[in-house]
Amino acid sequence: MSEKQQFISDKMKNWVDGEEIDLYELFIVFLNHAKFIIAWLLACALVFGAVSFFLISPTYQSTAKMYIVSASKDSIVDLTDINIGTSLTADYEELIMSEPVFEDVIDRLALDMTAEELMEKVEISNPADTRVLYLTVTTTDPRLSRDIANTVMKVSMDYLPETMSTTRPNVAQWARMPKEKHAPSNTKNTLIGAILGLLIACAWLTIKFIRDDTIHTSEDMEAYFGIMPLASIPEAEIVIHDDGYDNKKQLFGRKRGGR
Repeated sequence: MSEKQQFISDKMKNWVDGEEIDLYELFIVFLNHAKFIIAWLLACALVFGAVSFFLISPTYQSTAKMYIVSASKDSIVDLTDINIGTSLTADYEELIMSEPVFEDVIDRLALDMTAEELMEKVEISNPADTRVLYLTVTTTDPRLSRDIANTVMKVSMDYLPETMSTTRPNVAQWARMPKEKHAPSNTKNTLIGAILGLLIACAWLTIKFIRDDTIHTSEDMEAYFGIMPLASIPEAEIVIHDDGYDNKKQLFGRKRGGR
């Protein structure tokens, strides 16, 4: 292994072991490359925002609500009815997501899709401690989302009592046509792109900082080679004159000429 490779290996080993990492120097590196970081941040934000806006089709959600009824004593509902209704809710969820229901919905709406494809667009949920079923439909057409949600509820209200020999559920809320899209969120995706660009730029600068094998200070010389430098030469600016020669060359020329 060459001295350069050994130097980088030791530096990275110390950094991984937590023995050495100069956060101030790393911060200075970030500060000196602020334009580079900002450029990556803006570029990634622009790319993610453009993809979200132009390439991802917006989706719309519409929800219908169905109330599970289990009373067997006309309008009187006792504790037994409530417990039965709660247990029926889980059965209703399973039966609604069945092929006979969705095939009937496809026929009524003349949809060009299979029952399995339609099932992927429908989500059934039951809020805790309630007997209300939420039928949520997500498609790229707001009107279609509404129609599917309402039709699924209509078909289920006829199919469930016949299958389970129970009381017909009630409509709690008809689905409405959504006015705003559900996804994607252009603002959110743009922000994700900006954060990703920031992380990429900072990670690249950090790796470059760790792999830097240049000796910057006398402390670096002593830390990695065990040698204390006897002297250091400060940096000096080189002034270029009109004749094309700098002042140091002119000074050296005078010494060689004995002037």
